[in-house]
Amino acid sequence: MLTAERSQSHPLADLWLDGSTPSEGDLAAARSLAARIGVFEGLRPFPAVVQELVEYIGRPDFKVERVRQMIEADPALAARIMRVANSVAFRAYEPCTSVSNAIVRIGATNLAHLSMAMAAMTFFKDLGGAGTRIRDHSAGTAAVARELAFRMGRSVVASRVLLAGLLHDIGKLLLLQTGERDYVALINGEPSPNSAHKQEMKLLGFDHAMLGGHVLARWNLPEPLPQIVGCHHQAKPTLGRTAIGNSGVVPMAIATLRLADTVDWLLSQARDPEPTVLKNLALSPDGVHAGLGEDTLIDLWEDLRTARAEARSLFR
Repeated sequence: MLTAERSQSHPLADLWLDGSTPSEGDLAAARSLAARIGVFEGLRPFPAVVQELVEYIGRPDFKVERVRQMIEADPALAARIMRVANSVAFRAYEPCTSVSNAIVRIGATNLAHLSMAMAAMTFFKDLGGAGTRIRDHSAGTAAVARELAFRMGRSVVASRVLLAGLLHDIGKLLLLQTGERDYVALINGEPSPNSAHKQEMKLLGFDHAMLGGHVLARWNLPEPLPQIVGCHHQAKPTLGRTAIGNSGVVPMAIATLRLADTVDWLLSQARDPEPTVLKNLALSPDGVHAGLGEDTLIDLWEDLRTARAEARSLFR
């Protein structure tokens, strides 16, 4: 019965199942999300210039010179890209002084997807206090995740988690845009980064991660981004071993993202956590999977604080 019903939910459940046997909760979430997904697909928050940029860079024969022209035609976008290229996230010995250099430093494909994330981030500010908090948390989580992956020598993971971090709560943005009062109250009362998704399941039948992963896939953002976003609260034991392959990048990216989610919340508190808290977090399953040692978070704490502060300013 589960196998037959799972086939009817495909590909809705597959983003967070990835080959594992679905539970009744998984199937219920897929049905609930399937019934409402159309409401959210029309909320695509990307301006025309960003959509054109993404579509053009998606061509196999795209030209860097044309990419430069498209970016420079939008001064606001060009300014944001230059700030990113000169940020801690893309550190280099020499400052980036042109859009052409920024394209080389960031990479054309990464730049296209980053432009989408930056465009999405601007929409949080129109959603009041809740939107601002989610935007700042998303920027901080992205910066912390990339810094951790970079310091662990995981360059491929670093490029994945920067974008995934910026978009990991896009589902919350979409839910806020629908104007559901119960959801606004839920977000305003969220005590920690790992609590809202449980209440969302009760209220909606799915969580913001599942919704975000689905909508990103429908918006044609490439894998594994939708899967990383879709699974950051519902990761399965088999994640990354089937549809994405055996490289381990996806589960490592999810572990790093989940870790950064908590670290950003800890950095937002009035007082720094005790060293034992950071050691326990580093030795948690997510910390071990991300490659952290017992003292990694303690040693990097001030660097993570700096990267987080810069990102929160950069993506406003």
